[in-house]
Amino acid sequence: MLERPLIYLVPPAAAALYGAVCFDLSPGLHASLLLLSLLLIAAGALIRHNRLFTITCILAVTALAFSVFSLYRSLLVEPVRELSGRHAEITATVMQDPDVYEDSQRAELSVDDNDFLPRSFRMLCYLPLTEEPLHAGDRIQVNVGFYIPSATEGFDRAAYQASNGWYIAASCTEDENDQPVSFSVIGHEGDSPLWLPQRIARFCKQASLDALPAREGSLLSGFLIGDTAGLPDEDTLAFQISGLSHMVAVSGMHVAFLVAFCYLLFGRRIGTWVSVPLILLFIPIAGATPSVIRAAFMYLVAAGAFIMRREANSLNSLLGVLAVLLLQNPYAIAGLSLQLSFAATLGLILLSGRMQSRMMRPFAKLPKPAKKLVSVAAGAVSSTVSATIFTTPILLTSFGAVSMLSLLSNLLVVGVTAASFIGGIVLCVAAAVFPTAVPVVAALEKPMLDYILWVANFVADIPFGVVNWSDGFGLASVVILFGTVLLWLIAGKRIRWRFVLPGVCVLVVGITAAGTYYHGQRYTVTYLTCGSGQAILVSDTDRNVTLIDCAGDGGYRDAAASVREWMRWNGCPRIDTLVLTAVDRSHARDLPALLDSTEVGQILIPAGCRETKYNTDLLALVHEAAAQEIGAEQMLYTGDVPITVFPVTDGKLGVLISDDVLVLHSPTQKQLAGYLETADAPPTAPEVVLAENNLEDIGLLEQALDAFGAERLVVQAAYRDITKEYAGRPVESPYWNGEIVRQFEKE
Repeated sequence: MLERPLIYLVPPAAAALYGAVCFDLSPGLHASLLLLSLLLIAAGALIRHNRLFTITCILAVTALAFSVFSLYRSLLVEPVRELSGRHAEITATVMQDPDVYEDSQRAELSVDDNDFLPRSFRMLCYLPLTEEPLHAGDRIQVNVGFYIPSATEGFDRAAYQASNGWYIAASCTEDENDQPVSFSVIGHEGDSPLWLPQRIARFCKQASLDALPAREGSLLSGFLIGDTAGLPDEDTLAFQISGLSHMVAVSGMHVAFLVAFCYLLFGRRIGTWVSVPLILLFIPIAGATPSVIRAAFMYLVAAGAFIMRREANSLNSLLGVLAVLLLQNPYAIAGLSLQLSFAATLGLILLSGRMQSRMMRPFAKLPKPAKKLVSVAAGAVSSTVSATIFTTPILLTSFGAVSMLSLLSNLLVVGVTAASFIGGIVLCVAAAVFPTAVPVVAALEKPMLDYILWVANFVADIPFGVVNWSDGFGLASVVILFGTVLLWLIAGKRIRWRFVLPGVCVLVVGITAAGTYYHGQRYTVTYLTCGSGQAILVSDTDRNVTLIDCAGDGGYRDAAASVREWMRWNGCPRIDTLVLTAVDRSHARDLPALLDSTEVGQILIPAGCRETKYNTDLLALVHEAAAQEIGAEQMLYTGDVPITVFPVTDGKLGVLISDDVLVLHSPTQKQLAGYLETADAPPTAPEVVLAENNLEDIGLLEQALDAFGAERLVVQAAYRDITKEYAGRPVESPYWNGEIVRQFEKE
């Protein structure tokens, strides 16, 4: 252990911090310090017993991690979070160019210390729009209200922000007329050398957008600095599904490209010296994300070892930078960027070289040019597979799904990505020193960017390439395949592969066939996150889709965009039937956007819709689309799934999905009560879907739930606190849980 202490000590310390940050498992400061003292004494006594000494040191570093976390939280985090709910006049410096929205801009601020604040700290703050967007280095004075971000839609915003060193958030305080109480820009320090990296990043983004069409320019901006704000949503989603999203999130790959460019121009010895200052400058240009810091630190260690003619250990370097990042901010362990970056790199270190070597053995006698070509392909395959094995568990637990198409997509773009990145650097340099050369460089760059976009969209449209957390059969196949790869790398020739490999293939095919049969006997109901609006999708494995309502909350929750995203992830080309339970903003707000971009078969609306000033355009749109009015109970089918649509009152529909789910989002409580009085046999289902305003009258609600046979509730809500249980019935809401997916057996 004494020869390579980081390998033994950093992983248990990181695991302890993960438990403390993500699961609040820290024993507390006093208990941790007491345990640390006892373990240090024990380690001193056992120093001559190697195994016992190693185990004691591992336990001691775990106690040390808990102690550091407790001190960090009590001294640096809790005093800042105590500001939540208060208002204060602050002076601050803008640290990065803000994200600009329709009615506000979100900026990272470094807040100056004053008599009211416990210390100087960083935070995210929503500010009013300015005539010219704020830039890094601007000084502002503003009255803000502090708050701790909530965990909604399955995403813990407070944990995410804390992983970036922001322990509280704020927004500009407004008066009764919705005007800022106080906000002014009091200085501009952006020309200082301190903000040179941000100016370079801004220049590179603008140069990319000026030289290329918007789509290609936004992609190049993503390659260079990780800014894909202008990239169309369809392309962003395609990169995620195809497993190429790492290309537009600046990471170690981009650092490697930059280093390779220096080697190409100057050779390795001089290129190493040239690359060191460039890498140090690239870190803040790319936003100093954990992945960039990790890659830069590891390269700088390797460069230093090369200059000093010593050998660098990649695993030690990786664990060293992890230790530094966690000492700087223990909450960083919860950051998805850090987790994915370090997991992928660990996979590359442990598996990639060995896998590439094994893959190259059959080609050892090839001519040198052909062997180099095969080596490039083998490197791409081994790197992708190695990184995928280590990152798949993180992606599944974080997003609920993982793409198995990354191997294909990365093979298709191997080499092109590096050439495009280097071409982007050349374009930006040309824009700065020789503008007349920019059109020539852009003409060479555009075909490569177009090809990468084509690959991302082509691969993303391949069906059945995504494995979901809820798909036990798919997960089993992935575990078997990854386990076989690991067995091949570890055991190698000791395994009789002529017998094992066919058995593995038969097992995977059998599991896949069983999964196909199992899912073919079931259908899925998906509740999208729409705030107080609603969008429910009923689908089966034959890609038959029925959509119930299409409305977000009028803010950033866009139901049409969510539906399109769901359709692409699930490979569904069209919506067969759209049921609008009411033609108003709460149920059809995003209908125009949906019809503009998505093929929809029949549209069903309630009979007796009344025209108001709020739904005139929506009514005109559904009539133009030849919507069918439902005035009596009617049954339709999503594949083999029966769906009953019935009027609750004029202008309001209820929907019964195969006796499993009853959707009653549109009627008010009084309308539901009136319906129950007149209905001979109201429909029943174990799961009932309601709006948040259906919870106001407890008496009417209990009567309705008993009549409808409700065993559990799904409540569509935007802001109200939703109880987890009502009258003994469990309650879920997409607002809190995020997207809710149910599977039911077909009748």
